Amino acid sequence: MMRRLFLACAAVLCAAPAWSAGEGDSLLVAAGAGYRRPVLQLLEDFSRTSGIRAEASFGNMKQVETQARQNPDIALLIGDKAFLEPMGLAERFELLGKGRLVLVTRKGLELKEVADLRDPRFARIALPDRTKAVYGNAASTCLQRTGLAEPLAARLLEVATVPQVGAYVATGEVDAGFVNVTEGQALQGRIGTLIEAPQHCYAPIELSAGVLKGRGDVPAVRAFVEYLTSPAARAVLQRHGM
Repeated sequence: MMRRLFLACAAVLCAAPAWSAGEGDSLLVAAGAGYRRPVLQLLEDFSRTSGIRAEASFGNMKQVETQARQNPDIALLIGDKAFLEPMGLAERFELLGKGRLVLVTRKGLELKEVADLRDPRFARIALPDRTKAVYGNAASTCLQRTGLAEPLAARLLEVATVPQVGAYVATGEVDAGFVNVTEGQALQGRIGTLIEAPQHCYAPIELSAGVLKGRGDVPAVRAFVEYLTSPAARAVLQRHGM
């Protein structure tokens, strides 16, 4: 009887995903608000396949840093490596994909390239906080490199996060806004035009998961990092343009 029970348990363990962990394990992630949709889908899929309860908090990267320093339960950060690395909080990084900056317009307005923002029709142009948000920094860099920063200075409206920019464009409170491709895809049907900003006009964005120092050996963390390399995780990220 005991032998049969052992064999049955062994069969279950062999059939379980490699990233399974103990019952009752949990994971808390802090991530950039612009990645809310893919991160929530990753955590939902991971929880379903591993049995580990996974949750996330979101904000601009400055808010993410503050959360990580104040909340000892946070084990991973997700965002642009260029923002995460200087925080000095992570012991290693897992590259998830490349971020892409896009420009969206309100319904009724169209453009073909970023330079079209010079048109007076684009009286209010939103971007995330350029010092605290990945895509705010990317948008600011793009405007500078394309010679638009000074001509458009009086028309720019800076808000906290990517989703706020998207909401302002979708409701027509601004005429155009810079977001990431994930937010742009989610806005389809509620906006006018979506175009991708030339990649040469901003620094490469490396979407990464940073494992906080001292958390790398936590079973739930090891399980999630392993999950991130799986085909299921890659499929989620690819659906969101990364």
